[in-house]
Amino acid sequence: MTEPQIERPTLPDQLADAWRGLTEAVTNGRHEWHLPVIASIGVDGGPEARTVVLRSVDPETRTLTFHTDRRSPKVREIEASGRLAWVFYERSSKTQVRVSGATTVHAADEVADAGWARTTLSSRRCYLAPHAPSGTLDEWHPNLPDGLHASRPDATASEAGRENFALVRTRVDRLERLELHHDGHLRARWRWDEADHVEARWLAP
Repeated sequence: MTEPQIERPTLPDQLADAWRGLTEAVTNGRHEWHLPVIASIGVDGGPEARTVVLRSVDPETRTLTFHTDRRSPKVREIEASGRLAWVFYERSSKTQVRVSGATTVHAADEVADAGWARTTLSSRRCYLAPHAPSGTLDEWHPNLPDGLHASRPDATASEAGRENFALVRTRVDRLERLELHHDGHLRARWRWDEADHVEARWLAP
């Protein structure tokens, strides 16, 4: 009895699927990749991991972005190491994508200005926080300005948060996709060099 013919996956299709899912996750808040985990090296040399909101994806330039408060410890960590790793997992398809690459914090430049211009008033309220993120407190505080605990700032008032806003951008130089399946797992890796030449390889799951 002969084995049934199975359509073999291809590396280009696997990569295209990864970028397609990442791109969709930017605008689809229900997509499980909308809230990835980023991993960095802490100031003490230990590992740090956090959940962020995926803000943009550009497959052509291989870039991903998220927003953060520039006073956050993660900003110092990223500036010190210059790299980040991202992890995305979708339970429904049992697919994990891991990416890493050189990472830049944009705070006082045109890139940050453009990112700030696209934020909502609800998002801007977070950057009006009176206390720097991760700072110790003598007692509980929601870290929201007085008068804005249950409301949004208007456009004029929100501009005070601009000085605390930063956009973090990673240029991907390594991407790995893993899909778990009862008929056989799929795992592949792509690595780009400084000249944008790519090495694509299947990996043992």
